Parts: sequence; structure tokens; C-alpha cells
Amino acid sequence: MDQFSKKLLQELQQMQQHSGRILRSMSIARMIPADSRGWQPAVDIYETENTFLLYAELAGARSDSLQVLVEGRSIRISGVRQLTDHPSIACIHQLEMELGPFQRTLILPAAIEVDEVHSSYTHGVLLVTLPKKGKKPRRTINIQSGD
Repeated sequence: MDQFSKKLLQELQQMQQHSGRILRSMSIARMIPADSRGWQPAVDIYETENTFLLYAELAGARSDSLQVLVEGRSIRISGVRQLTDHPSIACIHQLEMELGPFQRTLILPAAIEVDEVHSSYTHGVLLVTLPKKGKKPRRTINIQSGD
């Protein structure tokens, strides 16, 4: 195989390796943010019978910079991710990590018991446990006569 073909094959292999990461990071909400409040972290939401489990990828963010706000069916996660300063950096060769302030607002399929929401932050992943609001039993309303 000639030198040009080898180089071309190496480039194609590198593109293949990076394409999985690129496709995973693509979503309409992340590509075109509705506001200009920084970057948006990747979020997975799972549903159990009684709760929603929200996982947010926030590696590098300090826990004291994180804020979770829950209201009705809406949850907003915000904070800041910064790397430590390295004053001796003379050149940057690659930048892929999104830094600075972030905010992500999501609408859940059901209302949440706001007073029972819990969160934890371990190994760069924020877990928010959101209990579903209890369904009220059906009730028959008596109609009073105006006579």
C-alpha cells in the first residue's frame, strides 16, 4: 500500500472513532439552545412506577455550583464547570470540553411531588430522584338543587 493510501486509511479510521462521540452528543435541544445561558449537559431520564430518575453528566463541576429547581412538571439544572488554571499553558492543541455556566430545563411527562425530590452528585454524575405526584382517587360530586 502506498504512503497516500495509508494516510487516507488512517484519516478514515480516526473519523470513524470520533463519529460515535459526535452522534451521541447531537440532539436538537443541545445543538440549538433556546437561550444563551451556556452549554447544556447530557441528560438521561428513566421512569419507574413511582418516580423519574434523572442523570446529568457534569464531570468537572463542583457540587457547590450546582442548583436544581423543580416546579410542577419542570426541572432546571444549572451550575458552572471550570477547569483549574494552568498559567504555564503556551498552546492549545484540542478543545472539546464545554466549560463555563450551563443550564438545562426539561419537562417531565407527569407532575412531581416537589417536597420529596432528592439529589446526589457522585463521580461527575448528578442523580435527581423525582417522585411522581400521587393520583387523586375519582370522586363523585353531588349536585344540589336550587329549589
